[in-house]
Amino acid sequence: MIVLVQLSVFLSAASLLFFWAWHRPGWVIFAAVSISALLDLLNIEVSGVHLGIFGVNLLIDDAACIVLLGTSLLLLLQYRKSFPRDAVPCLALIVLSALSFSRGVSTFGHSAAKISVGNLLIFATPALAIMLVRPAFRLDTIRLARWLRWAGLCLGAIALLRWAGLLPTPIELEDSLREVVRTLGSDYAVIVGQAFIAAIYLQLIERRNTWWLAATGILGILTFALQHRSVWVATAGGLSWLAFRTVRLLPVRWLGFGVTAGVALCVIIVAAPMDLLESTHKMATINVQEAQSKNSTWTWRVEGYKEATARLLASEPVDMLIGPPAGWQEKTTLSFASTHIHSRYIDALAYSGIVGFTVLLLWFGMLAKRVSWPAESLYGRSAYDHVGTIFLEALLISEIVYLVPYFGRVLQGAILGLIWVAAKQNNISIGTCRVAFATHQSDPRNKPATLPS
Repeated sequence: MIVLVQLSVFLSAASLLFFWAWHRPGWVIFAAVSISALLDLLNIEVSGVHLGIFGVNLLIDDAACIVLLGTSLLLLLQYRKSFPRDAVPCLALIVLSALSFSRGVSTFGHSAAKISVGNLLIFATPALAIMLVRPAFRLDTIRLARWLRWAGLCLGAIALLRWAGLLPTPIELEDSLREVVRTLGSDYAVIVGQAFIAAIYLQLIERRNTWWLAATGILGILTFALQHRSVWVATAGGLSWLAFRTVRLLPVRWLGFGVTAGVALCVIIVAAPMDLLESTHKMATINVQEAQSKNSTWTWRVEGYKEATARLLASEPVDMLIGPPAGWQEKTTLSFASTHIHSRYIDALAYSGIVGFTVLLLWFGMLAKRVSWPAESLYGRSAYDHVGTIFLEALLISEIVYLVPYFGRVLQGAILGLIWVAAKQNNISIGTCRVAFATHQSDPRNKPATLPS
């Protein structure tokens, strides 16, 4: 009787989800990504749902992956479009994970095998689903920047509530070394840093009021106060790219923004209490000293990278090519750093082999090619269109740099998918401009069309 009740509930929920995914696939993907990220952010322990009829315990991340993969399949059936070439590497990573899982279940058991492939699946499936949902919505660079800015402000609000003691701070973030504790994990702190880049981009191309200018400063301060060195480097890399590539296109806007930021900084230095300035200096000094120490976390990670790489190169040819069976870390004598790898690149190499590592680099390379386009060869494009493409490049650089010391999860995969969709929209717009230019060349009476900035 209990089995029948579980089966009926499961079928009802699956039917409702199927109906929703068919008619509103974008909202389903948004809900799956948001709920998974929010539960992890708020450190809400969810034991999962035990499906007795299947003999498995379905966790939130597992459910998110199933929903995203199922929605991806429905999108292919619904839009009847050819599979995007840029999404092939992403799909290949998922196939490699499935192959590794099937090999590991018989050897190490279901639970151990699921842990091994979980990180890569929750990273790749949001990107694949968002790539496939592109025909359902229009996403340009300005809208993407606005989404990021709001996401950064929401995450910043949670960080401030934790600093104020109104929300509990996860135990793993507490550190006696730092006077000001970290209140957000790195996967969420990097979103704040990218929101800072997006806010500056919006300040350059839109005339915003004082409130939004203040919000830009708040995002910059939060990026520093969250004290993740990898986030500092990733944000600085993306911001430097944005500045160096756009200062020639928008010199007046950059001059005005720089003067405003300089005046605000001078006011803060003069008006801020001495204790606050000392705390800020101490925060920077402590993090720099920690990075330079012999026992730094970066040194610990590099040792793990070396162990994991050496193990892979010493394994059987099949394991070297496509990775060992999932769950291998349960039976190894290697260190914790070599099994819980804090790098998307080394993690792909250790768990998906040389093929997985190559496919990951191919995916990023194809994405970089999709984002960039030869601005000088286009006719009728404004400087703001150029800046939009440079913003996508800066965002991609921050992602690629951040994934060196961290493996990334659902939000990082979603950001990569959104970057691709926005870049694809740019390319469609570019094609429209080229057709208009060709028409103008054949008959000068036809005025070349330009897209609105």
